[in-house]
Amino acid sequence: MDLQSGRDTRLSSAVGYSGRWSPDGTTIAASLEQEGNVDLFLLSAEGRILRRLTDHPGIDVSPAWSPDGREIAFCSDRGGTPQIYILSVNSGQVRRLTFQGEYNTSPAWSPKGDQIAYTGRTAGGFRIMTISATGGDPWEVAAGEDPSWSPDGRYLVFSSRGRLRLASKDGRSNKQLTGGGGDDTSPAWSARLQ
Repeated sequence: MDLQSGRDTRLSSAVGYSGRWSPDGTTIAASLEQEGNVDLFLLSAEGRILRRLTDHPGIDVSPAWSPDGREIAFCSDRGGTPQIYILSVNSGQVRRLTFQGEYNTSPAWSPKGDQIAYTGRTAGGFRIMTISATGGDPWEVAAGEDPSWSPDGRYLVFSSRGRLRLASKDGRSNKQLTGGGGDDTSPAWSARLQ
């Protein structure tokens, strides 16, 4: 959508599930369905498919660019359950990032590129987790889903029980942002703090 004119443009006629602009704003990583399979594709700003990024029978969704534009974190069930993977945009190599938990999704890169926040399901419900971009043990931040990093990398905004909440990245500070009768989901920060 062009914010000045309010005009929206269809980028692709393919069935799509999620997409994210690259950090430089020239391309889009998108999850598209082709021939009954869902993979990641690189699109031009006009929606033309530039190349296929993944080619696997598993479902590959929720692409999230690293700040330098060299890697994309995404969710895939290629290992049997939804987990977070990292794709090198140039080489096409894929590595699995999460190994704890049976359901991990919605990755979000920190602005510094050193951590990835994601939604992990535990016996107690959905949790906001963080993990080093190089792997290791995850850290539980708070109960919730769909994390989004603040531009300075100090906070995460997320959805929890129909409300938006704000937590420090270590989870020590946690407060509710919205109230009322709606269902508040899928938060995203503006490019800079006000």
